[in-house]
Amino acid sequence: MRDKNNLIRAFVAVKMPDEVSEELENFLSEVRPLANIRWVKFGQFHITLKFLGELEPHVISSVKNSLMPIKNFEPFQINLSYIGAFPNLNSPRVIWLSGDNGAKELTQLSKKVNDILFEDEELERDPKKFKAHLTLARLREGSQRLPEELVRKLGTVKNFSWQCDELFLIRSELTTKGPIYTDLL
Repeated sequence: MRDKNNLIRAFVAVKMPDEVSEELENFLSEVRPLANIRWVKFGQFHITLKFLGELEPHVISSVKNSLMPIKNFEPFQINLSYIGAFPNLNSPRVIWLSGDNGAKELTQLSKKVNDILFEDEELERDPKKFKAHLTLARLREGSQRLPEELVRKLGTVKNFSWQCDELFLIRSELTTKGPIYTDLL
């Protein structure tokens, strides 16, 4: 039986480097006041390759060992240049930033992570199709439509580019003030 007190909530991701995060933060500082929603905080910008859920420490150790051979990889360019939402901008639950440059490589990297971790019987393959995106904000169920000014401003997003060459295993501790992320690998 699993001891819920010792479980570690974790995910595998690539991170946006600090200098690009600062550019994104400058853009978000202009749009955050336009809607009272849960915006991702500076320092937490990432693209999730696989959400692992809550795992026991020994499984986290196994995940670390499995990911080590692919932690660093052949660099590729990521360019995030447009904003969208799940399921859509008319009734969003998640507002995200995405782009075409790097999407193929991120999809391949996500598949590689899934394939490696699927070999561990305690982990499950994600049934959802991977969509490379960086979450900007989350909205509560049944939230109202986004203000027109916010939608207009989101449409003016510039390109955020960086060279990606490393993945991370990240612990996510949920708190009332938002998640706290800690690198585990």
